[in-house]
Amino acid sequence: MADAVLRVLVAEGFEGVSVRKVAALAEVSIGAVQHHFPTKDAMLAAAMDRASARFLARLGECLTAEMSAAQRLETLSVALVCPEPGDRDISVAWLLRLARAAVDGQTAIRHRQDWIRMSQWLADLIAAAAPGVDAGPAAVELLALGDGLACSVAVEPERVSPALAERIVREHVRRLLN
Repeated sequence: MADAVLRVLVAEGFEGVSVRKVAALAEVSIGAVQHHFPTKDAMLAAAMDRASARFLARLGECLTAEMSAAQRLETLSVALVCPEPGDRDISVAWLLRLARAAVDGQTAIRHRQDWIRMSQWLADLIAAAAPGVDAGPAAVELLALGDGLACSVAVEPERVSPALAERIVREHVRRLLN
């Protein structure tokens, strides 16, 4: 059902998500949807969990133990801008949650927790790859850049193509590490 919520969320935005639409798409009863998701915010959380799981699964396919910290940092940074066309829904879901976080306290808490976790992951990789760099602020900068690029790719791909976003983030990581 979380996949159905994600599809409706990406197609119609938070306002378009309804129990009826999710039930129809998931081919389950309205009662089943209400049982799993007692509120619209619960549906948004489930959609984000599903998008996060897909993102992490994709990372698992890309990151290997043999990679250096610098290679893992660059790979993670590229993944954050979601350059694959099939992953646009991950970026759109992130954007929608970000917008919701600006006006909803519970969504904001969850968003901050995920952002802090990702920022720490980046900081750990930066510290390992470039010990002379102040990893905390560098991670915040890199994550903000990735967020902005992911938003631009999702909203205006004719201006910021996935290839351009990937090039920008790779160049930023390389400058950071040198």
